[in-house]
Amino acid sequence: MRGYPQQPVPGALASWLELAALPSAVFWARRHAHAVLQAWRLAGDIETVQLLVSELTTNAIKFACPPSSGPAHRDRADAKTIVLVLWHHAGALVIEVRDPGPAPPLLTEAGPDAEHGRGLMLVQALSKEWGCYHPPTGGKSVYCIISAGTT
Repeated sequence: MRGYPQQPVPGALASWLELAALPSAVFWARRHAHAVLQAWRLAGDIETVQLLVSELTTNAIKFACPPSSGPAHRDRADAKTIVLVLWHHAGALVIEVRDPGPAPPLLTEAGPDAEHGRGLMLVQALSKEWGCYHPPTGGKSVYCIISAGTT
């Protein structure tokens, strides 16, 4: 799937979930991913998919609500929207999270005592491919691709 298409291809199974960019979004994104994988009868490691969804969602929340935005970003009424997109085609599962922030994610090496900074290292280690693109509507989309067969 090199050259990742920015939309599901015809015949692909697809799921889309909009979430408020709040800490609780990680829980709901994981739960949604689990339900979708069960509905699609995908074999494989649900825990890995949930971990990847968690990492991408956490990053999206961080970029949708940067620390400089102050405490207002924690209010549901002011929360920006992030979007989780899952699609499956030809033995591959694409996990994609969109957020309104324009800054691309940066893969950094976290030190052994670092409390943060390992999310993208996990995404890189657990997926066949990952990347970022900027849709014409603004913001960015960060995705990863893993192998996934049906049962």
